[in-house]
Amino acid sequence: MAARTRIGDAYTTILQDIVTTPYIAPDNTSVYAQYTIQVDNRKSVLEKLKAQGIPTAVHYPIPLNLQPAFAHLNQTKGRFPVAEKIAERVVSLPMHPYLSEVEQIKICEIIKNG
Repeated sequence: MAARTRIGDAYTTILQDIVTTPYIAPDNTSVYAQYTIQVDNRKSVLEKLKAQGIPTAVHYPIPLNLQPAFAHLNQTKGRFPVAEKIAERVVSLPMHPYLSEVEQIKICEIIKNG
């Protein structure tokens, strides 16, 4: 858990002025099951990371209100604009306790230049 926290904190330090990083309240901690950022140009960022062999994931690309399981609630597109916007912007970066500093810097450089 300490390694994941260190890696998550390093991502935040490097990327906080470039993309939207996860917010962890001062009195909380995170083990960073994923490290998910928000970018304006997700498709481009994903393509650049993939071209360098860096795996990414888009968790929850469809907000809950638009999921088939909740269709019976009739919460149509536009009802939750914040959730819908975020679903279009999120991307999860590699996050595991064995991620090296060199690998992490490479990932961050691609995002900075993306």
